[in-house]
Amino acid sequence: MLFIWSGWGIVVIPVALGTAVAVGALGGLALRTLGHPELTFLAVSLGLFAAAAATWMVGRRLNNTPPRALIDPATNARILLRRRHTLFWVPAQYWSAPVALAAFVPLLALRTL
Repeated sequence: MLFIWSGWGIVVIPVALGTAVAVGALGGLALRTLGHPELTFLAVSLGLFAAAAATWMVGRRLNNTPPRALIDPATNARILLRRRHTLFWVPAQYWSAPVALAAFVPLLALRTL
C-alpha cells in the first residue's frame, strides 16, 4: 500500500492504532474481570472513540504551530511559511472523523443482544 503524507502526517496511523488497541484491550480486560465478556464490543467502540480524540489532539497540535515569517529583500514583502501535516492530502486532525465513524460499527452489535 502506498502512503502519501507531508510533514508528520504519517503519525496519524500509529496514534490511532495504538490508542484504539490500548484502550480497547484495557476496556475488554475490565469487562471480563467484571464478568461481562459478552460486552467486549463496547470496549472496541470506546477504544475507537479514544483514538479519534487522540488523533484530533495530535493533529491540531501539529497543524497549529505558528508560521515562520520571512522578509523578501527585493520587495520588502512579508512571507509566512507554514508546515502542513497531512495524510493522503487530508490534514492530520481531520482523520479523527472517519475513526469516530468507525467507532459506531461495533455498536451495531447492540441490535443482536
